[in-house]
Amino acid sequence: MAGLQAINSGAAERTPPAGLPAAGQPLMTVRCTRDDLLLTRFGEAPAPLAEVAAGLLEMRRRAPSARWVPRARRAFPATARPLLDLVTALPSPTFLDPPVPDLDEGLEIVRATPRLVLATQVSATWRGTGRPPSWLRALADGEAEAMDTVVRALRDFYTACIAPQWPRIVTTFRADVADRIPVLATGGLAEVFGSLHETLAWRDDSLERSWRSGECSLGGRGLQLLPSALWTGPPLFAGHPEEAGGNALIYAARAQVTAPGPGRSRDLSGILGRTRAAVLNALRTPRSTAELAECVGTSAPSASEHATALRASGLVQTVRSGRSVHHSLTPLGRSLLNGNLNAH
Repeated sequence: MAGLQAINSGAAERTPPAGLPAAGQPLMTVRCTRDDLLLTRFGEAPAPLAEVAAGLLEMRRRAPSARWVPRARRAFPATARPLLDLVTALPSPTFLDPPVPDLDEGLEIVRATPRLVLATQVSATWRGTGRPPSWLRALADGEAEAMDTVVRALRDFYTACIAPQWPRIVTTFRADVADRIPVLATGGLAEVFGSLHETLAWRDDSLERSWRSGECSLGGRGLQLLPSALWTGPPLFAGHPEEAGGNALIYAARAQVTAPGPGRSRDLSGILGRTRAAVLNALRTPRSTAELAECVGTSAPSASEHATALRASGLVQTVRSGRSVHHSLTPLGRSLLNGNLNAH
C-alpha cells in the first residue's frame, strides 16, 4: 500500500521509561478501593478491539520487535488508513478498544460512544499539531458518517492484520494466564502486578506506573488484566464504563516476550528425546505447526507428530481455527521445563 511507511512514524515511541520508579520520577497512580481489588481479574478471553489497538500501536513503533509486523504492514488495507489519524501517540483514544471478547459487540460499543467522549478524545489527537483532517473534526462533532468510517476501518484492519494471528493470540493468552495463576495463588495481586512489567509496582493500595505524573481511580469497577500476543511495550491502561467492558490493563504476554536463557530450562532430552525436548522448549512461545517445524529444524509432519505425542501426555495444548493449528504449553508442560513439577 502506498505511503504505508506512515505507520512507522514513531507515534508509539513515547512510552514510559524502563525501570522501577526512582526518586523524583513522574508517577501515574491508580487508586484502588476494596471493591476494585475484589473485582480485579484476568480476562476470560482476548478482546479483538484491544488487540486491534495494541497491534496498531506496535506497527507504529520505530523498532517493533514483533515478527508479525512486516506481514501486517503489507496487508494493511486502505480503508483502515483513518486509524492512522486517530492513533497518533500515547495515550490514544480509549473509545476504540472496548475490552469485550466479541468483535461485533465491540464495534457496536464504539458506534454508541457518547458525543462528549468523542469531542474530548478525538480533539486530543490533533491538539498542538495544527488543523486536523475534516473527517476527524466531523467525528469529534459526533457525525454518523464519520463514525461509519471508524467502524469500517476497525473491522477491515482486524480482518486483514489481526484475524490471521488470532489462533496464536488465543494460545498465547491462555498460556500467559495459566503461567500467572500460581503467582496469584501464592503472592496475591501485588505480586501479579509486579510481574507484568518493570514500570509497574503496587504500593499503599495503589498501582503505580513510572511515566507521567497523574492520578486516577478505578471507580469501584476493578480491573481486567489482558495479556496481548501483539504488544511488546509497557502496559497500556484503558478506562471504560462497565457496559463497555470496564477498565483494562493490556500487557505484553510473557509467553511471547520471554525467551529461554542459558540454564533456565531443564534438559529433558534424555527423557523425551532430543527432538521432542526441542519441540517442548520451542513451544514456550505458541507456534503454528509450520513455525514449530522451522524453529526445530524438522518437517511439518514430524513437528505435528511430536506435538501430538506431547499433547497426549498433557504437556501441550492445541487450538484449531479453520485450517490453522497453533500449539502452546500447558501449565504442566511449562512447569516441567522450569523444574517446578512438584507444584502439580
